[in-house]
Amino acid sequence: MTQEIQISLLLPHPENCNYMDANTLEKVKRHIMRTGNYEPLTVRPHPVENGKFQVINGHHRLKVLKDLGHETVACTIWNIDDDQTRLYLATLNRLAGKDIPERRAYLLEQLLQSFAIEDLSGLLPESQKELEELTRLAEMEVERFIRKDMPSLNFELDIPVMLSFMFSEPEASRLNAALDYIVADEKGLSRGGALLRMAQFYLEYRQVQGH
Repeated sequence: MTQEIQISLLLPHPENCNYMDANTLEKVKRHIMRTGNYEPLTVRPHPVENGKFQVINGHHRLKVLKDLGHETVACTIWNIDDDQTRLYLATLNRLAGKDIPERRAYLLEQLLQSFAIEDLSGLLPESQKELEELTRLAEMEVERFIRKDMPSLNFELDIPVMLSFMFSEPEASRLNAALDYIVADEKGLSRGGALLRMAQFYLEYRQVQGH
């Protein structure tokens, strides 16, 4: 059963890791403008701010409806705790848009503190092996790879490194499109590997140009 809620009372969940590019977001806006229809948002009573609600599913629709000047929004209210909310954030919001990798990794780490890997692998898109690897990386202590008697660090450690970048929506859309092309051309290549290919191509180009 849905309920109309004042849009000013709806707050996005801070751990939402889903991202929709500007082009897709504009399509959602046009659809709502043309038909007036949209899937009700899923919310829960806000755990901290009394009288307000926290969005579980529908962050992009909320943004569009705000832009269109809606004063109220159709919502389905769920009474669920923090762990269940995180679980839904990791599943429901993958039906549209794309994940921001760093934020999804953080969300998964939070879930792994409350749920067994075996249980999560049966609920989330990630496999048990992927979740085990994430747990291993989260618990990894770089210091244990370094011998204290080494006089200098003239060696490389084979340790995964996470890089964070911030882009505008048009820039992120172009970058994602380029990575999609590379991954499609080379089956089995990860998006991280695709980004590395782009970097290697540019370095080789600079060398050819004599820079």
